[in-house]
Amino acid sequence: MQIGKDQDDSSQDADHSYQFNNTGFIDDISIFAETTEGMQTLLDVVQEFTTWCGMEINVKKTFLLVIDKDRKRRESTLAPDLRINGERLKTLDMNDACRYLAYWGMGNGDMSAIREVVREKAKVARDLIKSQPLTPELSAELFAQKGISAFQFSAALIEWLRSELEGLKKIWVQVYKNAWHVSWSSANSL
Repeated sequence: MQIGKDQDDSSQDADHSYQFNNTGFIDDISIFAETTEGMQTLLDVVQEFTTWCGMEINVKKTFLLVIDKDRKRRESTLAPDLRINGERLKTLDMNDACRYLAYWGMGNGDMSAIREVVREKAKVARDLIKSQPLTPELSAELFAQKGISAFQFSAALIEWLRSELEGLKKIWVQVYKNAWHVSWSSANSL
């Protein structure tokens, strides 16, 4: 997507626009860059855009997560001094888990923190459905939104062990048996 300098959209040639690589959702944005300089350039564009449209960025809720699997290099390199609105961004420690939308990851490149999140979301959704007087169809739809959606986002990011998938399968089968009022002792066809 190209974002230009001119509000009136009159000059959108290559000299007056920026390449903007992001994923944005109303009030959330993730920006990716391979270098500190590239990231600062993108942050400057975001700052210019938010100023132009009257939005504000809450720097206290804005974090920098440097992803680098090389522990020695990561530990020997100072956190980059990146700023937006003149304020320095807080850099998360490489072992801090960070969440953006449905993704959990760490600065060391470890995305496995999402495994426990997915399991917990499935259990919470299972228990929620147990306590609701819903039709089987609504129960299944609610579980798909609350219990399965987190897995969908993570499936391509991390490797799941067979035993972990079997554990999720048990929870999912429990949900569908509850939803359709099937005896727990009946065979599973999944």
